Amino acid sequence: MRDEQEVNRAIELYGDMVRRLCMIHLKNEADTEDIFQNVFLKYALSSIRFESEEHERAWFIRVTLNACRDLLRRFFRRRPVSL
Repeated sequence: MRDEQEVNRAIELYGDMVRRLCMIHLKNEADTEDIFQNVFLKYALSSIRFESEEHERAWFIRVTLNACRDLLRRFFRRRPVSL
């Protein structure tokens, strides 16, 4: 688990990038905020140590894209129920 300073640093460095990636894929502000929170919560709770800043940035990109794809998959797998 990471301390508050480390999480705040990551939000400052990668927050805009995560938001932009989400908006590109989801095109929805509410879903973007949900994914943003989930990505940084996962970061805060993880104990992964990164080799470099590039490794950390790549981790954020991959986790963000996977979360967006998971959300879109769930959305398209919903089956409409007739009234």
